[in-house]
Amino acid sequence: MTTKSLLRRLGALAGLALLTSATSVIIATPAQAETPEVELSSSVSTVSPNGNVTVTEKVTNVNAFTVLQPKAQLFSVPTVLASYTSLVGCTGGTCSTVPGVNGPLGYQVALPDALDSNASATVTFTLKISAATPDLTETLRGQLFGSNYGSEPVDGPTLTVDANADGAVAVAVTPRPGLLGGRFDFAVRVANPSGPGLLRNYKVTTTLPAGLKGNGNAACVPSAGKVVCTVNGVAIGQTATTNFSVPFGLLTIGLPFTFTATRTSSDSRDLNTANNSASVTCTVVTPLLINC
Repeated sequence: MTTKSLLRRLGALAGLALLTSATSVIIATPAQAETPEVELSSSVSTVSPNGNVTVTEKVTNVNAFTVLQPKAQLFSVPTVLASYTSLVGCTGGTCSTVPGVNGPLGYQVALPDALDSNASATVTFTLKISAATPDLTETLRGQLFGSNYGSEPVDGPTLTVDANADGAVAVAVTPRPGLLGGRFDFAVRVANPSGPGLLRNYKVTTTLPAGLKGNGNAACVPSAGKVVCTVNGVAIGQTATTNFSVPFGLLTIGLPFTFTATRTSSDSRDLNTANNSASVTCTVVTPLLINC
């Protein structure tokens, strides 16, 4: 073997040894996990209108400098947090709203002291969901903000507002007799006895016996064999009433009529189906005598 060949072989072996050594060093050195600047948790994942939720936020200063006048801030996306909640209270500092161009955006807790490098602080926000809040699915978002520093917003848990409402249906019929025929005047009432949310776009369909047709309006729309009435925005403990009429002629004398009003749809979920229907039976004894 020539001197040049020997040198080339020795160089290749040395390079292989160096690569093996470097590889073993890379494998033996694990990556260090970064400390999160903001961590969020929620007392519940689903809440009803008028209900409360407590959000815990931990903020950590991962910088080499002190964050002055630090605040733990809380927001939500896609809906502005302050538009559907109110701040009941907080812990860990002094709480207030975060101002925006068109009103408050969220809430913040001002920490009592500056936040040194690698120091952490934990605060809580207790929020009340507004009574009129519809179904929402929101991502809670936190931020560490000071007079000399602001972190990137950090997404936390999802909060779902479940705006189910209890619609209770009732129907009253008042006969209006006439010598050549008369009419039935209907009052369809929808109550929201136990909420917790608003009744939204709540439709009640009243079925009519064959041969009868309703006279409707903006709230109650007649069609073949039925009248569909709609109420919207009925709060807990409140009642909404819609009205329509059904004419009848002389050929109806002696006949019993049963009218049934039933919930057929709504934007708010109605988990109690036991009170979603009501019926009234009327009998035309003579053109001037009607029993309901």
